[in-house]
Amino acid sequence: MNEILNKFEGFIFDLDGTIYRGSKLIDGAKEVFQVLNDLNKKFVFVSNRTTSTPEKYQEVLNAFGITCKEEQIITSAEVTKNYLIQNHPEEKVFVIGEKIFIDYLKVNGIEIANHQIDIVLVSLDRTLNFQKILKAQKALQNGSRFFAANIDNTCPVEDTEILDAGFTIAALENLTNRRLEKNFGKPSKLIVNEILKRIDLPADKCILIGDRLETDILMAKQNGITSVLVLSGVTNENLLWKSHIKPDFVLKNISELTKD
Repeated sequence: MNEILNKFEGFIFDLDGTIYRGSKLIDGAKEVFQVLNDLNKKFVFVSNRTTSTPEKYQEVLNAFGITCKEEQIITSAEVTKNYLIQNHPEEKVFVIGEKIFIDYLKVNGIEIANHQIDIVLVSLDRTLNFQKILKAQKALQNGSRFFAANIDNTCPVEDTEILDAGFTIAALENLTNRRLEKNFGKPSKLIVNEILKRIDLPADKCILIGDRLETDILMAKQNGITSVLVLSGVTNENLLWKSHIKPDFVLKNISELTKD
C-alpha cells in the first residue's frame, strides 16, 4: 500500500467500523496514525453518528493512543446544526433522535418542538416508538420539511448492528408518500464540503477509508475522492460482490494501509 502513502496528502477516515468497533480498537489502527504523522500527512475523521460530539470523539481517540485535534473530527450532527442555523433559524424542529443530539441542537439555538412543526429531522434513535413515528407522520402530511442527520440503515456496535435512521426514513416515506428532502451526513455534498474545507486539500489529493458502501464509498466516488473499503465493519465480501458501488481498493482492515 505504499502507492497510497506516496500518492495522497489527505486521509479521510470513517470512525465506527473503521478505526474501532464499539469499545475495541481495530488491530493496527494506532500504528497507522503514527506512520501518517511521521510522513506529515493530513487526516480527518468523519462520523454519521449523532450520539457523540467532536470533543467526545477526540477523548475516545486519544484514549486509544491516536492523537488528534477536535477540529479534525467532523460529524453529521455538526453539519446539521450549521445548516439549520444558516437556513432555518426561526423554524421549529421535531427530532427523532436521542437526548444528546436534541440537547446539542438546543444549546446551539435550534428550537425543538412537538407542535406547530416546521421540520422533521430524523437521526439514530434507540428510543424510537410508535408515538414518535405518528407525530412525524402527521407533521409531514401537514407539509413540514423532511430532513435527516444521516441515512444509514444500521449502526455498528461491538458484535452486532442496530437499526439506524435509514429504517425510520423508509417507514415515514412509505406512510406519507413523501421523500427525504435533505441528508446532512455521508454521502451528502454538505458534509463533503466541510471535509475538504477542514483538510484544506482538493478532492484528488485525498483518499477516504471507510466500511460502508452506500455512505463512505459512494460519497468518495461522487466527489472525485479515491476510496478504500475496509472489511472490518458492516461490509463483507459477499455484500461487496452484490453491490453496484465499487471502491478503488479493498483491505481487510486499516492496518493494511501502511503495509508493503
